[in-house]
Amino acid sequence: MGGAAAGWYPNGPAWETYWDGTQWLDQHRQVASPSRVDTGANHQPTTTTTTQSMEALVAAPPQPEAELFPFAASGVIIDIRPEGIHLVGTTWLGRGLVGDEPRVVPWDDISTLEVMTTGIRIREGRKAMLIGVPSKLAAQSPFVVKRLAQEFEIATGRTLSTGKVTRAEKTAAVENVFRRALSRKVETIGAVIESGDHSAEVAMSHALLVWSKAQKIKGGVELATSQLDELRRSLGAHVPVMVGIVVPANFSPKLTVFDDRVHRGGEARPIDASTQAQVFLDGQVQVTSRPSMTAGLIGSMLPGTALLPALAFGKKEKTDTRQAEFHIGSRDWTFSMNIPVQSVGSARSIAQRINAIADGMERDARSSQVPSTPTATPSLSDDADLTSQIERIVALERSGAITAEQATAMKARVLGL
Repeated sequence: MGGAAAGWYPNGPAWETYWDGTQWLDQHRQVASPSRVDTGANHQPTTTTTTQSMEALVAAPPQPEAELFPFAASGVIIDIRPEGIHLVGTTWLGRGLVGDEPRVVPWDDISTLEVMTTGIRIREGRKAMLIGVPSKLAAQSPFVVKRLAQEFEIATGRTLSTGKVTRAEKTAAVENVFRRALSRKVETIGAVIESGDHSAEVAMSHALLVWSKAQKIKGGVELATSQLDELRRSLGAHVPVMVGIVVPANFSPKLTVFDDRVHRGGEARPIDASTQAQVFLDGQVQVTSRPSMTAGLIGSMLPGTALLPALAFGKKEKTDTRQAEFHIGSRDWTFSMNIPVQSVGSARSIAQRINAIADGMERDARSSQVPSTPTATPSLSDDADLTSQIERIVALERSGAITAEQATAMKARVLGL
């Protein structure tokens, strides 16, 4: 019927079915006589359906697969690209589903394809997109999904079921997609580690852990962490060891400190020779007293004389107005957060550990430098290094991170006394 004009056409000896120019519709009518065939527009279609007419409707040739794409679904155009399924939102609902800009769902990221009663479901990892299909094109949905599955198999070498999947099958498919994506991301980080770009490795590794958590795969973060550690060991790189966690006083993200990096929320920064951490504590504990009327009534001898004993037996109250802060930073970054006063001790321990790590990095960097002459004389740069170290010790002493005795000993070591 391809190319035939829209109208009523014979469907058996006594019935006619309506052709809209592209496909058969579920509209039928009974002819007056077997020889009469009228394709005029003046006849009203009926909803009477016979077994013969339904067989004729089902037997109508489907649209050739070559002409399926681009497939105009409800608000979304589906097409095929070598790298994956190309989606374009044509309405505000469609753009809300696939995004404001055209996008491609990579073949490797597709976990399931299903034909639903209302459309086509494409699951990208965990994210499921149910793309509606107009009722007049519903018969073509199975052919669209079948063709997409064929292209998936060509691109990946794996088969993809297009029937209804169980919960267990969906979980397994999503986990497989997660593992493949994780392997690709870890491989990219390996190239960065080999290049020696520590700052980029810190940022990318943390981004990988954030992504793993967002996928909501059971054990996904642990799997990502273990693969990263295995990669570092295989390349002879340092494996981070956790130093401690600084918990904020409010609902801001906590600070996780490792021996070569710090994580806070979605950000991560490397610890280097210039990194410095401090804990600040200001304010004071105030002790106030107010009259205790209960004690006054007990100690009063005459009515109306309760105030004198109440003043004598005043009730003391402590008001803690202290505020504690934790600061850590380097040349081009800093993290600051309010912390509970009762956690100042543990925060100071973490700050001391960070400063010790930074000092060790500075010593290693200095020892790795080869002197130009056997007897090098002190230079202005050496004086600047000594000044910066003394200033750091003074700042640690003022913040309370170290005692005066510890500060004196550290200054003596720096000055070589």
